[in-house]
Amino acid sequence: MTRPAERPAPRVHEAAGWRFDERHPVAPPGVPVPRVVGPVERAWAGADHDGRRGLLARLRAAGSPVVVDEGGTCTLTWWYEDGDARAVVLAANGLLDHRDVGASELVRLRGSDVWTITYRLPSDWRGSYVLTTHRGDGPPPWRTADDRRAVRLAAMAGRPDPANPRVMGTMHDAAVSVAQGPAAPPHRWWVPGRPTPPAELVLPATAHRRARRVWLHTTPGLPDDREAPLLVVHDGQVWARSVPLAASLDAAVADGALPPLRAVLVDSGTVATRWDELGVPGGTTRFVLDDLLPVLAGRWALPADPTRVVATGASFGGLGALWLVALGGDRVGAALAQSPSLWRFDLRDVLRAAPRHVRVALQAGVHEPEVLRGTRELAAALVADGRSPHVVEVTGGHDWAWWWPGMLDGLTRLLPPDPCDGAADPTRVAGITSPAGPTSC
Repeated sequence: MTRPAERPAPRVHEAAGWRFDERHPVAPPGVPVPRVVGPVERAWAGADHDGRRGLLARLRAAGSPVVVDEGGTCTLTWWYEDGDARAVVLAANGLLDHRDVGASELVRLRGSDVWTITYRLPSDWRGSYVLTTHRGDGPPPWRTADDRRAVRLAAMAGRPDPANPRVMGTMHDAAVSVAQGPAAPPHRWWVPGRPTPPAELVLPATAHRRARRVWLHTTPGLPDDREAPLLVVHDGQVWARSVPLAASLDAAVADGALPPLRAVLVDSGTVATRWDELGVPGGTTRFVLDDLLPVLAGRWALPADPTRVVATGASFGGLGALWLVALGGDRVGAALAQSPSLWRFDLRDVLRAAPRHVRVALQAGVHEPEVLRGTRELAAALVADGRSPHVVEVTGGHDWAWWWPGMLDGLTRLLPPDPCDGAADPTRVAGITSPAGPTSC
């Protein structure tokens, strides 16, 4: 999950004759923790010694969390064995409330080393989490912290769930567990483990910018001189080193859900550099438009149609994707913005002024209220301008757990396979056609 960071003072930015006033986020109300007394607690309370031994055996065989489908909702019961722990907290993305962190603490089953907690959630929920234990004397640090950031850092300092094999990487190389309800959208191209980073390219520093690093990925077998869609991905260091996006893209292409393509994963640097350069009209936006695209054009046959150049990313990266089509829509004609940090800038006017061919897809989680509000406002403004943004609201938080499958699903809409390409089967994405209409092969 994304760790909270210190925020520098807002700035004023100017680009392409526009003035953009940077803002701080508004602290949204927390989403109430939907905690219930779960089946493990009830069964334990009513069982004798042999019954409890049998229950523990079933839990160990089932793994964690235990999911019970209730039709529209479900219960997820996490359990954790630790005889030395004094307290255990479940830091689940979008569900941890810093004002009532105790509501996310597990309870210890009487006479055992087992801790448990149950949430009732929509059946399509997906989220990442860690379990954090406290073994020392005194209260755990998440109870004594005195502000939102400190509480969250203390609660999120744990590790993946040892009883859950589904683990993925996130920002800052952090590993998290992933859980989901029975109706969560399928993660069709999940690849386990850490990726092998694609080929790395470093663009040396100039008088106008620092040295920049990117990673380059091409669908295997795609010749450099063959035109193919280009994907520009922000926070590239995560996708190159922690989340195997390149392998997932290859799997989607092999399935016929995406055309053969190229991807450039753009490193966002340190936490401070990311705040300074990503999600602003200058910084990474200018680097991609002024420096990176010309370099790539010298290597590959880039698309003549700008809508086949897609920018994407999450959080600041989602905001950065919108900046690219707002200020460079003649070259980057499509954006897939996941959880875009629209609290930072109001992009409604500049996006309404973008070329009419520009396509925008927006994704936001219902457990990230400020991001969801900004996404809905932007979508409404684009619709009022006669545009047709594609909007998906996800039952989740500000979370890599759904950004990964959501990115792949969004790309299948923005980059449908070429019906003339023998490697792609257009029936795999029924109902999706090119904006230019049917093509004669």
